[in-house]
Amino acid sequence: MIVALMVSLFLIMLLVGVPLAFAMGLSATVAILVQGQVPGILLPQQMFSSLDNFALLAVPLFVLAGELMSVGGVTERLVAFSRASMGHLRGGLGQANVLTNMFMAAISGSALADLSAVGSMMIPAMKREGYSPQFAVAITACAALMAPIIPPSVIAVIYGSITGVSIGGLFLGGVVPGVMAGVSMMVLTWYLAVRMAVPRHAKAPRREIVHAGARALPAMVMPLIIVGGITSGAFTPTEAGAVAVAYGLIFGFFARRHSFSSLYRNFAAATQTSASALITIGGAALFAWVLARAGVADHVLAGLLAISTDPQVILAIVIVFLLLMGVFLEPVPALILTVPVLEPIAERMGYDPIHFGIVVLMTLVVGAVTPPVGILGMVAAKIGGVSYASTFGAVMPYIAVWSVVIVIVAFVPETVTFLPSTFLK
Repeated sequence: MIVALMVSLFLIMLLVGVPLAFAMGLSATVAILVQGQVPGILLPQQMFSSLDNFALLAVPLFVLAGELMSVGGVTERLVAFSRASMGHLRGGLGQANVLTNMFMAAISGSALADLSAVGSMMIPAMKREGYSPQFAVAITACAALMAPIIPPSVIAVIYGSITGVSIGGLFLGGVVPGVMAGVSMMVLTWYLAVRMAVPRHAKAPRREIVHAGARALPAMVMPLIIVGGITSGAFTPTEAGAVAVAYGLIFGFFARRHSFSSLYRNFAAATQTSASALITIGGAALFAWVLARAGVADHVLAGLLAISTDPQVILAIVIVFLLLMGVFLEPVPALILTVPVLEPIAERMGYDPIHFGIVVLMTLVVGAVTPPVGILGMVAAKIGGVSYASTFGAVMPYIAVWSVVIVIVAFVPETVTFLPSTFLK
């Protein structure tokens, strides 16, 4: 009864335009107060306890580090290197777009930040070189999906803080799947570019490639410092965020790109992004707490076991469920809502916690480009100057490829577990 009331209120609030965080928090609050079995004072305490987590301090730090590195000229250097090394291939600029996003993913950890930084440069350039605006938008939006998977990933920090799974393990576990997704999208881009007869360019001189690589090298070093420091035990994920911020500041000052006004904008943008994410976490945590109190996880587990006791069949059902969830919710609130339900299932089925976590993250992030409410698709379409609806056809092949990679990662656990088992004791 309480769950039905809460979900009904939640859907009504979404339909009338209430922000997601408040829709989740208010619907949970009303449901609890109507039930009358829990003192009202527990509600703010529950929200506060969900945010009272040392690991979550890494979220604003990684967001700020990404802002600092972007303003410091990282995006321009990575785009130049990607174009020099891949511009001669069929669909070279599109493939350079994917490669740039792969590098940016290893710096910011935020899909929206990567999309904004790379898309503002690459989408206009692709349009000038004869790519259709819809194709350029689709490549950019889908390539940005690597940011939540390739370390340092903000959403992996949130997942680890909720579940207690090693954040360093999640970082290492996301490397191979993230690269697999990137390479797959590059192959698809080549194939589509051949069909569209996109023009090719002359191969850049080796000297230009080496020079561009040397300028981009400082940006490529940062993720190695972060992941290496965490896995070696030199610092925690939160301390790694602080190291990343320091590195971003030093990089920007040496590049002579930082000023008082730019730093103010960086800190303000990071504050706004982090506050939005943390408010959403608080509201979703309250919603998830009500679900947990109602025993939803036990009911879901019993229902799944009634269908099958085969762990692979259960995993396939979970993936389909998460894909559907991602269609309607952004990755962070969807993650917080589903983890309390899915964690008991993962334990009962004996899934490796790091492997299961990466599968969950990869599946949920697809919702950021999936119609009708994919936030990355909407932002990319705005940059490209086209309607969001007109990009659906161009996005679908990339969603299909990403889904194939999810299936491979889900049913070949070694793609995730190899690096954590090698470097983590």
